[in-house]
This record gives sequence, C-alpha cells and structure tokens, in this order.
Amino acid sequence: MRLSSICVCALVFISGCSSSRPPQNSVIQRLAADTSAATVAGNTFIAPAGWTLIVRGPATILQSPEQDSQIALIDVHAKDADEAVAAAWAAYGTHKNWPLKIRTESPDKDGWSEIRNYTYQTSPHERRNVNVVAHRAGGMWNVVLYDVAEATGEKRLAQVALIFDQLFPKGYTRESFAGKKAHTLDAPRIAELSRFVETALRELRIPGATLGLIQSGKVVFADGFGVRDLDGNAKPDADTLFMIASDTKALTTLMLAKLVDEKKLTWETPVTSLLPSFKLGNADTTTKVLVKHLVCACTGLPRQDLEWLLEFKGLTPDGALARLSAVQPTSKFGEMFQYSNQLAAAGGFVGGHVAFPALELGAAYDEAMRTRVFSPLGMTATTFDYDRALNGNHASPHA
Repeated sequence: MRLSSICVCALVFISGCSSSRPPQNSVIQRLAADTSAATVAGNTFIAPAGWTLIVRGPATILQSPEQDSQIALIDVHAKDADEAVAAAWAAYGTHKNWPLKIRTESPDKDGWSEIRNYTYQTSPHERRNVNVVAHRAGGMWNVVLYDVAEATGEKRLAQVALIFDQLFPKGYTRESFAGKKAHTLDAPRIAELSRFVETALRELRIPGATLGLIQSGKVVFADGFGVRDLDGNAKPDADTLFMIASDTKALTTLMLAKLVDEKKLTWETPVTSLLPSFKLGNADTTTKVLVKHLVCACTGLPRQDLEWLLEFKGLTPDGALARLSAVQPTSKFGEMFQYSNQLAAAGGFVGGHVAFPALELGAAYDEAMRTRVFSPLGMTATTFDYDRALNGNHASPHA
C-alpha cells in the first residue's frame, strides 16, 4: 500500500509544546456547553463545556480552562501506529523528548482497530501525565496523545472521559439496543454465558468470579467460576462474599431513598439540619449541600483519596467527617462531575444518623443498611463486619 493512501488523524493533548496563546490565523471558540464536534478529517467527538476550541490549519485543539493542558487533532500520513505517533508529534512540535516507558496493545473497540497504547516517563517536578493511544479505522489512523497536568486531569476526569468515550471514526454509529427484545435466558444461552465467563477469567488471569442472572424478576442462574483464593481450590458459589467497593454507593443511595419514602428526610433537606457537625472546608459550600448533593459528585470537592486511603486504619466515622472540614472545592458548585468517596460516605453516615440517632454513626449506618436495604432484598450474608466476612465463605483479593 502506498504511504500517501493512508491518512492519520492525531488527537494530541499538549501543554508544554507550545505557548498557551493561540497562533495567528486561528478560529477560536469558547464552549458554553458540551458540544458535538468533528476533526478536520471528520472523526466525531464531544468538546466539553468551558474548554476553548481552536481550529488552526489541519489541527483542532481543545484547551482546558486552566490553560495548562490542550487537546489537538492533527491529520498526517503514516503506514503504522508507530509512524503515526511520530508524525503526530512532528506535526505539532517537540514533546520534550519524554522517554517511552511502555507500549501495549488493546482489543478493537467502537470502530477502531489496531489499538496501541504508549506511556511516557515524565519527571516528578513536571506533575503531569503523558500517554498516547493510536488506533485505526479503515485507511485512517487516529492518535490520542494525552499530556495533561495531574491536577487538571484529576479535576476534569469526567470531561476528559467524555472526549475519549465519544471519539468515533467518521460515519461510525455505536450500536443501540433500544427497542430490541432481549432473548430468553434458556439453558443453552446460560451455558454460552458461562463459557464466556470461563474464557474471560482465563485470558484476563482473574482467579474467580460469581455470576447472577435475573429474568422477569426471578433468579435463573447463580453460581461461581474459578477459585476463591489462589492458594486453594475452593470454588466460589452464589453465597460467596466479595468486596464490592464503590457498588456500596448505589446501595447507600437506595438507603437514603428509603428514608425519603419514609418522610424522615427529603432530597432537598440541608445536610447541616440533619447533622449539625457536617462541615466542609468552605463555609459557602457547606450551606449549599443538600442530601442529594452527597451522592451526586457535583459539589466541586476533589477526590483526595490518597490521604484517606493511606490513613484509613483506625479512622472512625467521626474522624472521616472531620477530614471533610479541611477539603476545599476545586471547581464551582454544580459545575462538573467530580468523584468523591468522602461525601458518599458522609451520605451514609447522615442517613444512618437520621434512622438511628441514638447510635454511634458507624453502627447507625450499618443498621440502616441492614434494615432498609439488605434484609428487604434477602441479602442476609452481606455485612460491613470484616471479621465476620473473613471467617465465612469469602473471596480473597489479589493484586
């Protein structure tokens, strides 16, 4: 195939490569809302609200509101992924000669094939991440180069994900199951699903998993695959306990919804009226937080997970809430989605306190979850008690 017959589109995140001031002969637009857009070559994506869209020659550039990170889309010619990445960097400018740390392959997705990922080594003082994804659709390559300040990337993670998740080749339409009738989960289909799970565990090197299938309100399959622990041969089953991590947030939200149904609170109730000790690092934000905001990840508070996780041992519910009093917002209230484990935990403690005000916050949360969620759903083995879980039928985590 002739080199000239292959067109490459590069989506490039750049901040250190050029001045933050757009060059001359640029078309500049500040986006007031999430906007459907297309590259010069016609690949489609979503440009996030608040970002600046710059079109300059073959490049379509998205600049973050902080002006320390950019996204550029560039059309070049190349014969493979490596050459596409090199051509993209050359078309935009030097990339500070960051050394390539690792290169991996990914399966085809959303109309893209031959997906290759590149991770670059940056110095600690730069405090930024630089990654590249090259993928092809037909005769066109698309190279996604991520060069973003760590703080901006964390703060605007949801907006960055929107760009990546909605980046499609020209003319591609993601499959929709709307209006389609699901097949009946009969024995042959359940057997096929079971084989799929077994294959996935083997290829992804996952020790074990449990699968439950519900159809028309009834459990039609519940069993485990693999092993509960790499050091043993015990097979997980329908009663094996797994740590469910952030799935707890949905169950906690269900508990709050039950309290709303019971008229014990409303989604619009100010949190400080339910738990006067609730306090954030910003007084104005504290007064704005309603019950619904505890689980919407929209208050402007950042994650700050590391200090929470590293100092988790011995942390009490009161201590967790006290830590919130030092957390400052990094964006305006309601401006964007920012994940917050601490606020979701606060939602659980607030709900527990409303349901059982005489109990300690942790005990109140446990009891509220047991009475409002676990027991009504028949989840009698589910527990927050680690000792109880470890002494029973449980799956061990693996790194």
